[in-house]
Amino acid sequence: MKFTMSPARAYLLALWKSRRTKEGVGVEGHRELCEAFLRTCLEERLAAANKVKFEEGSPFKCYFYNSAVRAWLGEELKKRDERLKYLNEFSASYFAGLFDARGGVLKSGVPFVIGDKVDEIVLLRLGFVVKKERGKLAVVSGNFYGWISPFLKLEISKKK
Repeated sequence: MKFTMSPARAYLLALWKSRRTKEGVGVEGHRELCEAFLRTCLEERLAAANKVKFEEGSPFKCYFYNSAVRAWLGEELKKRDERLKYLNEFSASYFAGLFDARGGVLKSGVPFVIGDKVDEIVLLRLGFVVKKERGKLAVVSGNFYGWISPFLKLEISKKK
């Protein structure tokens, strides 16, 4: 099965990268994060509703088994620097997913995401000023949150 990238799938890629489970294709975290992941997977027809496993607890965990989707997500992770080189809805969705999964706002009011070297390079290429601080990529540019806010899906992330 051949998959293509879309803004919703870019968001899904970021969630999966940041909060992936050891089992299948899934994420672990709080309930709202798992629900956003499952909703996106079902809307994009990447998973069947009767094949999804949801485990309650601390943390919540949801996943499904699909080797084609897992392989596609792994390939897309390797291509991030090529795919996300423009200030468009694909890259905004991806960074909104990172922000929802492992992001927030510092005491100084600066938004941050927890990402790797590729995420830092992509942000710099997109024209954002990034300061790396204890594993966090603080995006000092004032327009970052406004750029990703239309693509945020978690209520906790929308409260700036």
